[in-house]
Amino acid sequence: MEFPQAIDRAIVRRFSLYQEGIKKYQDADHVNTRNEMPVVWSKGSASLVDYSERRGGYPLFIIPSLVNRYYILDLMQENSFLRWLTRGGWAPYVMDWGQPGLAESDFGLEKYIIHYLQPALKEVKDQSSRKPIVVGYCMGGTLAIALAVLSQSIIRSLVLIASPWDFHEGQDDRAIQQGKWLQCILPMVQAIGHLPSEILQGLFASLDPTLSLRKFSNFRSLDEKTQQGKTFIALEDWLNDGVSLTQKVAEECLSGWYGENLTEKGLWSIAGEAITLDKVLLPTLSVVSDNDRIVPKPSSLAATRVIVNSTVMRTSLGHIGMMASRGAQSKFWTPASDWMKQIVA
Repeated sequence: MEFPQAIDRAIVRRFSLYQEGIKKYQDADHVNTRNEMPVVWSKGSASLVDYSERRGGYPLFIIPSLVNRYYILDLMQENSFLRWLTRGGWAPYVMDWGQPGLAESDFGLEKYIIHYLQPALKEVKDQSSRKPIVVGYCMGGTLAIALAVLSQSIIRSLVLIASPWDFHEGQDDRAIQQGKWLQCILPMVQAIGHLPSEILQGLFASLDPTLSLRKFSNFRSLDEKTQQGKTFIALEDWLNDGVSLTQKVAEECLSGWYGENLTEKGLWSIAGEAITLDKVLLPTLSVVSDNDRIVPKPSSLAATRVIVNSTVMRTSLGHIGMMASRGAQSKFWTPASDWMKQIVA
């Protein structure tokens, strides 16, 4: 009986440390402050936020995922991808999708691209009088590919950061099964009328079931006043500030992308135009992570094999680590910026 009792004691102790870490996070009084940046275009819930600070840098149109707040790109004053770009001579404009409201109640991916992304892209071009580089992060990169196919004449080049394309990951059995069970969520989505952010968080958490236990147990022993402690709090605040998906977008993503893999099969279309990679003729940088649970390497690598003028940048950073880790600047931000500088030189 001693061994089972020892197991029970270990479980109780670990769960206790986990609870203490959560309580410490909930009680933390650290407030993450960021200067509000000007909005230069808006429609419905979406807005275009100008991080250029009027410094005259080369314009970047940055498209984040629909399922998370954009400010992972501006997590903290001292650790902000967008502000770092501005200091490096770029003029970043970022899409803030906001929370879907009445105006987006019937929106699918096509309406987001046609009614929001295309006008915002034109606004960036008009503001700067130059063709912008379009930068897509995660799902934002998949949307950026569609935007590039539809609006190639006013885009200078394309940067895809951990962007999914082959949702079956080269016919990987696990990915195919995942696509099947994700469709089991659709009846609930149809009953509610949207896909709540809490369900999305649960789906992401299922990719690494012990992550929450590990990170909060470790946070318990961290000094929340240190940079590491502040970053943890800021990142958790962002993770808990999720965005719901409209019913139609959820159906398209869960069924069309993950279930049927329409993107890789060349069957995804927007406004009657087939969104296929062979139509992307722009110089394209694809940043692919070797350690990404959210967008596995085979999914993002798939785009690089078909886009004609494609450069691949591999990184050991994880999906969120590309934006929030201490090594992001040297391992990803600087090399990506150097590539873009060669394009606009």
